[in-house]
Amino acid sequence: MQRSPLLHPLAILRKIVGLTQKEMGDLVNRAARTIQSIELNKLPLTEELALRIAEATGVDEAWLFAGDPSVPPQKGVTLFNTGRGDGEYTKADYEFYRAYVETKLWDDKTFAATLKKAQAEGKQAEVVELMETKVDLMARQQWFVENADQILITEFQLILAETKLTDNQRLARWKIRRFLDDLAKEFSINIPKLKTSVGVNEFANFPPPAGQNAAEPAASPAPAKNPDPKLPPS
Repeated sequence: MQRSPLLHPLAILRKIVGLTQKEMGDLVNRAARTIQSIELNKLPLTEELALRIAEATGVDEAWLFAGDPSVPPQKGVTLFNTGRGDGEYTKADYEFYRAYVETKLWDDKTFAATLKKAQAEGKQAEVVELMETKVDLMARQQWFVENADQILITEFQLILAETKLTDNQRLARWKIRRFLDDLAKEFSINIPKLKTSVGVNEFANFPPPAGQNAAEPAASPAPAKNPDPKLPPS
């Protein structure tokens, strides 16, 4: 495989942290050939991959995506939130970040196993501090994620509302459906398919008019009291 010159920030990052192209590819679920092509400027770095690399290393995705190898690498948001400060990114930042990522806290059993391993390695104080940092950061991240989710939901509702009575109503909904299907497939999420088609015999399932009980058939209009029929002219 061709040796990569330092033509791209990704090559700079990989050199700093000491990973091969294959190891970097494995870290972000990409082939070594893809990493090489980006470093040689034969393949553009997408925003998605820049974000994946940032999430795996702690580097700033904006620095990666800018594509300027003359600018020193910068610390990402996660490193800043863990108390590592901002500024230039180093190998020590990478090692700290990987320890942070690989410290699992998902349940009591995992927590106990992590702590036991740290005690055996003589790193109990270090790992306990890392655990406390991660618990605090996870709590704050949850708040940010919930707020971001609410913004996304509001934006989807706005798109649906603004296109409901336009010529683009079906196209907008088809694009949203396709986007959701692609996203679910990428992250291996099963979205139950709800019944959405409306056939001739399905109009009975439509909600009843306001004030009418869905369980009762529509009543015929009551006849007028003491009608005054009009006789035909003689």
